[in-house]
Amino acid sequence: MNPHPHVIPRLGLTGGIGSGKSTALAYLSEMGAAVISSDAIVHELYEHAEIADAIRVRFGSDVSGQGAMDRAALARIVFADDEGLAWLEALLHPHVRRRIEEWAAEQEGADPQPALLAAEVPLLFETDVATDFDFTLVLTAPVGTRRRRLASKFAASDLAHRLARQMPEEEKIARSDFAFENVGGRKELRDFLGETVTHILAAGANAARPRA
Repeated sequence: MNPHPHVIPRLGLTGGIGSGKSTALAYLSEMGAAVISSDAIVHELYEHAEIADAIRVRFGSDVSGQGAMDRAALARIVFADDEGLAWLEALLHPHVRRRIEEWAAEQEGADPQPALLAAEVPLLFETDVATDFDFTLVLTAPVGTRRRRLASKFAASDLAHRLARQMPEEEKIARSDFAFENVGGRKELRDFLGETVTHILAAGANAARPRA
């Protein structure tokens, strides 16, 4: 937990591919949190001419289909190329981090303010972005469970490359304030998130209470 809370508590949500981050972010939104997804930010960044041009120069024209970025083609290339993936992350990460900070500032100036800010950041710990948040939450799931969830989206070889690139879940758990093994139904996940939000808001209220 960050020892210097922000005006509105900030929760960084992370987890391996197929752990349920998108579902969790949707539930947090239903609970009144303002939410943002790094994946959505990256979608926007691919539409910026300067970034798209840099990617085409680095990886070739195969990554752009009919002028738009072909994310599937790009993913196939970079997840089989450690140097290429590191280059892409170095290009995108500063922009993602800056956009989240801009979004947080916009939310702090809103009227009314949301009670909680939640950002989904897959590389929360790998890129040291965790220090930007007051609380961190990791979702986990066994590899077999994640493979079943993603079978319709990725070929087995592509998924294996992605899983191999991610920080071990045990390390993420050790570095997080909250952790949940997402292997049950949606109700269990939603209940856990409700308890987590209650804990965070209570911690914020206690921190704001003047000392006697």
